[in-house]
Amino acid sequence: MLILGLQGSPRKGGNTDTLLAAFLEKAGQAGAAVKTIQVARAGIVPCKGCGYCETHGTCVIADDPMSMELFGLLRQADLVVAATPVYFYGISAQLKVLIDRCQTLWSRKYIYKLKDPLAATRKGVLFSVAASEGRQLFDGIHLTAKYFFDAIDAQFSHALTYRGVESKGAIRRQESLAADIDGTIQKTVLPLLRRKTVLFISPTGACRAPMAAAVAQGRFGDRIRTGYAALRPASELSAAMILSMQQAGVDMGYRTPQAIEQALKGSTPDLTVAIGNGIDNLPLPGKQTVKWPLPELLSPDEAAIDGLRLAIETQLDALMETFE
Repeated sequence: MLILGLQGSPRKGGNTDTLLAAFLEKAGQAGAAVKTIQVARAGIVPCKGCGYCETHGTCVIADDPMSMELFGLLRQADLVVAATPVYFYGISAQLKVLIDRCQTLWSRKYIYKLKDPLAATRKGVLFSVAASEGRQLFDGIHLTAKYFFDAIDAQFSHALTYRGVESKGAIRRQESLAADIDGTIQKTVLPLLRRKTVLFISPTGACRAPMAAAVAQGRFGDRIRTGYAALRPASELSAAMILSMQQAGVDMGYRTPQAIEQALKGSTPDLTVAIGNGIDNLPLPGKQTVKWPLPELLSPDEAAIDGLRLAIETQLDALMETFE
């Protein structure tokens, strides 16, 4: 599983950064793959408020890190941690830039009626640190976090907030810090890690493997975490497959074919499903391997893609009856 930490403070090595780093270190020790985005240094272009995403489903700013990397990471993540100091009873300007750009994902969810395959299991966690001690100090931040997590298809699961933490490094002197982090790991990370992992591999990873991973995640996400990979990754996912999944209400946007090493994220799958020809005699990762003889689509028209999806569902039903 992947935990994505959004470090929203412009002060690197400050209390917010320290809190997030401590949590991610513990989560990594528990077995999760972790990645931190230093939002203040990510080069994200602010939202233009143009409405393009509402009419096209994608952001008009196509060449900045948000569109080229961060949307994809938000889609890969099982747990998103938004970490921010309190500035005038709100989140930092730097993190707000990232959140505002997620209007694109809001549009895909609410205007285009698309559901991310991880929507049922993805979690959102808020970390916030403040120098002052006002009674309503975190009210605005909680509201922003609530609607941010909703837009990215994450369930707002947990929050750690600390008052009266001002000087650099003061967060380390919070008596409850270690217990708070351990409790958050127990509540949000370990349940996700307990699921079995299934990796789908096809020759190019453009159609069959990502479709199978998305269908399996949507139907059995409470029991398994899926991934997909390719022996020779194509440059992009099949447009016909993306359209077919959209017609079924599943959002495959901001995903690309992946090499096996990328998909593994340092872990070993419990099960690897090899799809198609040319994979039989290759050494594959995983504690168990099965073969699905689903042929490559030579003519990826609508009927053929829909037929492939139905064939995948049939294979999954049989697989999940025996996979423990």
